[in-house]
Amino acid sequence: MSAVLKDSLWRYLAEFVGTFILILVGDGAVVASTLTGQPSFGFIMVNWGFGVVLAIYAVGPISGAHINPNVTLAFAVTKRIKWIDVIPYIVFQILGAAAAAGVLLAWWGGVITRIDPPPFLYANIGAAFFTEYPEPGFWPQYWPKTYLPNVSSAGILYSQVNQVFPLWKGAFAEALMTFLLLLIVVAVTDPDSPFYNQSLVPWAIGIGYVMPSLLFEAQLTGAMINEARSWGPMLALYLFGYKTGAFNFRGEYFYVYGIPDFIGGILGALFWDHVLKPYLRFVKNINKK
Repeated sequence: MSAVLKDSLWRYLAEFVGTFILILVGDGAVVASTLTGQPSFGFIMVNWGFGVVLAIYAVGPISGAHINPNVTLAFAVTKRIKWIDVIPYIVFQILGAAAAAGVLLAWWGGVITRIDPPPFLYANIGAAFFTEYPEPGFWPQYWPKTYLPNVSSAGILYSQVNQVFPLWKGAFAEALMTFLLLLIVVAVTDPDSPFYNQSLVPWAIGIGYVMPSLLFEAQLTGAMINEARSWGPMLALYLFGYKTGAFNFRGEYFYVYGIPDFIGGILGALFWDHVLKPYLRFVKNINKK
């Protein structure tokens, strides 16, 4: 095996492990809180923040700890990684997330199937594994069990939800929050920044941004800002026998969680590179004079 191939496989494995850690810690808190009937938003928020911190510390030195397709794509667009690595990174991120969800299903599957026998999954339990818009934990009235999107009455639900939560609101929230995520990621990891401190990067991202962002966006879209966070668990639930595709009944995974996140992430990285970072060079040139 060539050195180049070994290097690539190590980095891809690191993305698998990093995303596994993130989802096991983050989704694990949501699933446990939901199923035990003792939901604690503060507990969930802290777990997601520390999940990011731990994942970055664990695999950052190996793969850069993207653990998020939006980061990978934005890094490729801004020439921080090679395009040849984009698809493998994203695939291993999704597989890592699916594996973590598989562990959670191994722990909690007996409880889940008693509440919602396959193939249909109730929105509130589904939202413990993947994001839905609007977030069922905060807006259960828009996800009545008699109007699940996999029954004939889905048209009634579609109309009711659209009146209060149109797709453009969710798309704007996801695009903006992913824009800010990538802006912060590239800013705190840029060696040219006077505030650059490699050992503090995990805390700046996980505690400085991810935790506070959950305070005001999770209630709306679940604050996905990471496709692997939903695509992986949906894959695991599908293999477990659930029709998770039913939750895309408004096209959320294209119009809210797909394209807006990718665009927002790319724009966030470009904004740092071409709008904010030039100031650092400007100041540096002035000081030389």
